[in-house]
Amino acid sequence: MDDDPRLSHYVYIYMASRDKPLKFAFTVGETIEYLCIKICNAFNISPLARHLFALQSYSTKLWFPCGHILEEDSEKYRFNFRLRFKPSSMDRLREIDLNAYNYYFEQVRRDVLDNKVPDIVYEKHKHELIGLGVSDMYRVMLEEELPREIVESEYKKYIPKECIKRHAFFIRKPIHNALTKLSGYDAAYVKEQYLKQFERMAPNYPYEEYTTLMDKDVPNLRAKVLLRVTIEQVKYCEIDMGTWKTICRIEDISTLSIGKNNTVLIGRRTGIPLCVQFDTKTILLSFVSALDGYYRLSVKWNFNLCSGDSSIITPSLERLQKLRCHGPVGKDFSYTKLKEKCANEPGSYILRESETEYGVYYIDVYNKDGTISSQRVMETKPDKFAMTNSARVYESLRHLISSFQNPNESIYLGKCLGFSEYDKSKLLLCASENVVNEVAADEEIITTLLQGGPRCVPWNELQVYKAIAKSDEDLTTRTTTMTSLHRAIWRVAKGKKLEVIMKILKTEENNYTKEFLELVGKWSQLRSGALVRLYGITVAPTIGMLLELVNLGPLDKYLCSNSKSVLTVDMVEATVCLATALWHLEENGVIHGNIRCRNVLVHLHTDNSFIVKLGDPGLFTYTEDDIYWIPPECYTDLTSAKYSLQADIWALATTIWEIFSRGASPPKYHKTHTVKMFYKCGNRLPPPKDCPNEIYKLMLECWGKNNSISRKQPQAIMRDINQILYEVYNARRTHTYATICPKLFKEADGNNDENGSIFTEESKSNSESQTSLVTDYTSIPFDDNEQLISYQNQDSSSDELSFYLRWLNNELYKMPVSGNGSDCGPSREDSSSKTNKSKTNEKTFNSKDNSQWQRTYEINENLDVILLGRIGEGFYGEVYKGTLRRRNGKEVDSEQDVAVKKLKTQEDSENVLDFEREIKIMERLKHPNIVKILCSVDRILVMEFIQFGSLLSYLSSHRFSLAYKTLLGFALDIVAGMEYLGSMNIVHRDLAARNILVANEDRVKISDFGLAQVIAASDYYVFKTLRNIPIKWYAPESLRHNKFSTRSDVWSFGVTMYEVFSYGVDPQLSIRVSEKEISMTTITDLLNALERGHRLPCPDNCPQEIHRKLMLSCWQLNSHERPIFATLREDIEQLLCNY
Repeated sequence: MDDDPRLSHYVYIYMASRDKPLKFAFTVGETIEYLCIKICNAFNISPLARHLFALQSYSTKLWFPCGHILEEDSEKYRFNFRLRFKPSSMDRLREIDLNAYNYYFEQVRRDVLDNKVPDIVYEKHKHELIGLGVSDMYRVMLEEELPREIVESEYKKYIPKECIKRHAFFIRKPIHNALTKLSGYDAAYVKEQYLKQFERMAPNYPYEEYTTLMDKDVPNLRAKVLLRVTIEQVKYCEIDMGTWKTICRIEDISTLSIGKNNTVLIGRRTGIPLCVQFDTKTILLSFVSALDGYYRLSVKWNFNLCSGDSSIITPSLERLQKLRCHGPVGKDFSYTKLKEKCANEPGSYILRESETEYGVYYIDVYNKDGTISSQRVMETKPDKFAMTNSARVYESLRHLISSFQNPNESIYLGKCLGFSEYDKSKLLLCASENVVNEVAADEEIITTLLQGGPRCVPWNELQVYKAIAKSDEDLTTRTTTMTSLHRAIWRVAKGKKLEVIMKILKTEENNYTKEFLELVGKWSQLRSGALVRLYGITVAPTIGMLLELVNLGPLDKYLCSNSKSVLTVDMVEATVCLATALWHLEENGVIHGNIRCRNVLVHLHTDNSFIVKLGDPGLFTYTEDDIYWIPPECYTDLTSAKYSLQADIWALATTIWEIFSRGASPPKYHKTHTVKMFYKCGNRLPPPKDCPNEIYKLMLECWGKNNSISRKQPQAIMRDINQILYEVYNARRTHTYATICPKLFKEADGNNDENGSIFTEESKSNSESQTSLVTDYTSIPFDDNEQLISYQNQDSSSDELSFYLRWLNNELYKMPVSGNGSDCGPSREDSSSKTNKSKTNEKTFNSKDNSQWQRTYEINENLDVILLGRIGEGFYGEVYKGTLRRRNGKEVDSEQDVAVKKLKTQEDSENVLDFEREIKIMERLKHPNIVKILCSVDRILVMEFIQFGSLLSYLSSHRFSLAYKTLLGFALDIVAGMEYLGSMNIVHRDLAARNILVANEDRVKISDFGLAQVIAASDYYVFKTLRNIPIKWYAPESLRHNKFSTRSDVWSFGVTMYEVFSYGVDPQLSIRVSEKEISMTTITDLLNALERGHRLPCPDNCPQEIHRKLMLSCWQLNSHERPIFATLREDIEQLLCNY
């Protein structure tokens, strides 16, 4: 189809409507989904219906997942283009896309002719098969206006091969007789009847079957089975048994986790997960993509069931999620959602894909007069967008939207309504029109007694004991002042009894009766093994709840007192239980409001299992102690967290943090407003000691970066934690659904399970970094991975926040690590002794009070410097806040706040020389835009203290108040400082926003000369090694030849400008291949991309003029074509006149 000579790679596509394959060009790195989109576009299949289609291997008949990357070896690429996912009805398909409907007809027709429909057996369907052939002949007569005689003479083209083979001499007469009788119908009706007849013959078409090994109910026993995937369910049949049994319905799948040895764990709403094993990864991916596709088209269009393999993730869905753009949902859905959700707020809008045109989007806007209007947006070229009737071209959709954020303009785009997992739009093409959400009941003996829900239990069926004493509090969640807890025996039936916990509303708290009954009503509708079960209620003589007795008590106490026996895998499994509980709550529209480690109960702990259950929230009122579990958007009204799913997600993350802290809660701090400021500035709790990186990343995703929109949602949380758990299960569990997997975990010998764990190296990494929980506000280590969290000064109250961070560092340092005994934390004596033994005792603080650790250095007889708390870490030095004290004899004359950079202990001689060189360089410098050195002694560098910290953190926390003029002022200060360095023949080598400090609202200063070098007479310097380099800021000649000059500093200046005008976005270069963004994370990848001409894009909302003059000009591949700093200064001065 596409013979563009620039595209030298081709695939061959076999179409149902054509006899010969078609040739399509592709570029290396394209995804299967993108190729499928091109085919659909070529055959006029709409953006809505295209989701039903997929590509199947011509030889193996296996399906390729959407995210599969096309490689250079194109000889193997021969695909069948087919409708893979069957819509709920053919009428529905015909209504949304006639071309897709016609293609499905051609696909069915060809499969019938070629005898490729397994459910159609000649002996059973011979008459129907001939009838289909005759109908097809009649359709051709009508569509092509051919005489009956011509069509009849070519009957072999329309009658299935099996019929012709068995009735070669007797078939023509019945065909002739049937054709002569047909009249009075149109082609569309004939086609409709053909498909209806076919549907009766093969109701499961098109199903997929896979041969696999499946675990039986007996451990270590596997059976070879056939798996069948249809639009409604997944079935299995044991080979040689012949009886099909249902595994689960499509809507009952909760997660898919890919493990080792080509295994897949199918998470189900009901029953334990089911493990199946395939012969090859290709078969596995075909199966998983079938389930994922049907789930998206039946239940949640915006959600991928599996995240264990990048090829399963739908590239277009990832892109839409980043843009907060709906799929092709249609105008009616969009307008209705706007009216329901925008709260009459002008400027609210929905961005959606067109349902009929590729590369076209619509922006539906709620206007000031209450009307809704639509703006059509076209992608004119890759990454170039324009609105209808407008000549202006935008670099991205975000750029376009950001250009209409003035409320006084005729088009105002303010609040974007993103998509929800629960949108019920026309995208659910495979969903039944009468979907009934079944609630899964727990498979316990008591279930038979609770068919209609919790029982109203008469008091005479109960034997109630005294209220649980405080020492017995571990039998259930902690009591509240409004209720009391009692053990009780419920005589369920004659000769049968059940031990329960009763939560009784105290008689003196009758004013809480309504709230208590609301709690009962909320909890009574829930049925999940991850939740403490409500058996019934009592109404006289007192109102009470009969709850499941969970014998092992609250999780926080259990973790604290059993830390030696609770392994990492146990804590991961506990997290799975919690995630499952939250998902079930969300599915039933219930907000918990009080998810805490103390409200989670331990149900079972064996060598192979650690099961916990989330208890009811109880009657409660938030206090300042709850701040760690409440998201920042609820700080103005804490009560609002009781009604917010996002608050539950946040609380879940903090509860996971508690779990991996062995039951310890975040330390209490006496100034609540400081803790709030800590979170509002984007800071998050650091990882618990020995916490696997994957788990901590999940916590961060649940906390979100800056707002609730970025938080991971419950089903995605459950999917990802199940994936982690499955890897751990495969490592050491012996559940029936994990017996076929190899052991990757080695059992711990006594203390914990970290030896041999798949998390070992990452846990070690976390542990080693734990000595410093707060990064330097002047400089950070050169880590080119995305910084997930920031602990930097980000507010004008930086001193107060800095002190809190140091206090938090100290408190967390005293928290327990795995296997430290039965106490929740060491005593102060223990903490002190540990501090004394530590090699890094200078990094900690006095554990006996909250005062800061101090150390004094004498500069001379009239000058000394006192080191206070450590505020950061540079390349080879540690940075402290300090006080420079000047004396006049014995009297203190004056004191000045300073920043003190001190060489790390045990540094090698090369770093000592580097540090000494830094001091010598800084001693030469005197400029208002360069941090001033005050004095130095004994490898200690004393500098002026810059109050507002790094520009990087300042940009993030003040992004909404910084105008372009202010940012250009910062740029002018930076360029002035760099121009001065050039005049002194100094190359900085580490110019970045993190190394620019904010003195006040109008002045920034360049800092951190740890990598700086004097270039003497030549205009460049060649370094022998590139150890620990910040590659994202480095010029190509620096990466390839280790060559540095003022021109390479100009390149770094351009990257710094990208940071400034994006308000602190990480300058990670990504290349768009097809619809997928691929990050350049290694020197080789980055260098190759830069030399091919790839550059960082224009930041969102940044004027093109600024991008062109201050960024792109600095990124010329030929260093001599870059502007000098003097020219950049003139450009900035000119830009300041314009803004």
